[in-house]
Amino acid sequence: MLTVVLPTRNRSAHCASLLRYLRKNGFAYPIVVLDASDATHAEAVRAACAGVAEYRHFGPEFRMVDKLVAAVGTVETPYIVLMPDDDPVMPHAVEAALAFLQHHPDYVVAHGYFLGFGMDGVDFEIHSVIGFTSSIDSDDPLRRHAALFERYQSFYWGVFRTDVFATAVTAAQAMNVVLFRELTVMSTSILQGKVARLPIVYALRGTATSHAIPYDSHPLLWVLRNAESFFRHYLIYRNALVRFIEDRGIAVPPGTQLEQLLDMSHASWLAREADMSKINLTTHLLLDRMELDENLLPFAIPRWTGGRALDPDDVRHLSIDGRRLYVWRRDVIQAEPAHEIAISQSEMASVERQLDAYRLSKADQIQV
Repeated sequence: MLTVVLPTRNRSAHCASLLRYLRKNGFAYPIVVLDASDATHAEAVRAACAGVAEYRHFGPEFRMVDKLVAAVGTVETPYIVLMPDDDPVMPHAVEAALAFLQHHPDYVVAHGYFLGFGMDGVDFEIHSVIGFTSSIDSDDPLRRHAALFERYQSFYWGVFRTDVFATAVTAAQAMNVVLFRELTVMSTSILQGKVARLPIVYALRGTATSHAIPYDSHPLLWVLRNAESFFRHYLIYRNALVRFIEDRGIAVPPGTQLEQLLDMSHASWLAREADMSKINLTTHLLLDRMELDENLLPFAIPRWTGGRALDPDDVRHLSIDGRRLYVWRRDVIQAEPAHEIAISQSEMASVERQLDAYRLSKADQIQV
């Protein structure tokens, strides 16, 4: 019923760890690894795939979206899930998402909570809630699209219907920059059907450095560095979205200009990303003729750099074998809005049981 697609590049240890983790948790679905690594990493990834996953190698000229289009054309299962090489996706959550889609034909994607984590040796610190927004279930495609951008959070790693995912990544190929490829996948998917966010921990996001250039993947950083470039690429994306909506015959409210509607829905997303102090500082940097790239680096999203002392409201659990400590920070277990984020003790236990199989080499962990 389901195929896993796992893109990777020069993170052979992370990829091998994820494959071991899935195998040890009894994850029985076929896995296709799309590798664009250099020779040394590629050899290690190929070895890790032996007996576990199908291995395909791509040259460095292939973007991730190109690899996904190549792979999805050969997928014969009705459902597909994209897994990052550096972040564990919970097998029980994939099963729950798959079961949901099978019983709800008007939904095209299902996922759950995305939590931030870091590793100190073998210990896990689960420190933040990254993705949590509610299901988007309007029957109106344009209302679903507007709801996505009112509180934008990506569902790229959810379980998709294969035909929807194929349509989305094919459309994304026309975009030249990572950010708008992601937005194309999100937009074209939600225009085709509803998206479910289940009340379950779906995946953890770690500390590995993204291959994407920050200025090409974070809207505020991009605007601060080159606003003209950002809005030029935005128009390419928006106009392609207009054509997609028109080609699909999606109804637009009478008297409403579709371009203006899309501009306003995206403006709500950009307004939340804006930070007037950073915008004002950038203005003064330009007036003072200072180098923007260097001075904008502190604007990047903060990353976890190591554990801190336990707070009274943090929760600590020792693994069954006594060899690993799981720390659930207060920011996760008491996260707001509470009516949308609720992680039970039994859910925490399920996550921990699966993570017991996840191990990285010391070189891949942040040591503190």
